[in-house]
Amino acid sequence: MPTLYRIIRDKFRHESLSTVGSRLYGGRWNPKGTGVLYTTSTPELGLIETLAHAPAVRYEELPTYWVFTLHVPDDIRYYQRSELPDFWQDDTYERTQQWLNDWLTEPDVLGVALPSVLVPLSFNVMLHPAHPLFAQIDVVAQEIQPLDRRLWRDQ
Repeated sequence: MPTLYRIIRDKFRHESLSTVGSRLYGGRWNPKGTGVLYTTSTPELGLIETLAHAPAVRYEELPTYWVFTLHVPDDIRYYQRSELPDFWQDDTYERTQQWLNDWLTEPDVLGVALPSVLVPLSFNVMLHPAHPLFAQIDVVAQEIQPLDRRLWRDQ
């Protein structure tokens, strides 16, 4: 079983496998209304992705984050950068949200792994809650993710 990571704010830590946020707000690879579970191939990438989306507040006001270690069934399709459309790194998501429409509508695999825009050598992995194997995801560890002050610049 592959190991993946998910970092979430403290107030959501009891909903570690929830796809509500991505369903409500959408993301780079999914439109509003279609929830998927965003995870990362390494905890380091999870931290970088979290900091890129963190609120613009003073360091002391940052929320507490938790890192979850997940074991998932080995049913993930990996895409390399050469397989992605030219617009995969766009700042607007309209086109990327439609690129995986077939998988989002009828998931033939549990997960889809795509290079991170922030660290293209690492992968963000989306897991589809409508796939039957989603129920086999196992949270094997959870702990507070410390944020070293050197990683944050006050606004």
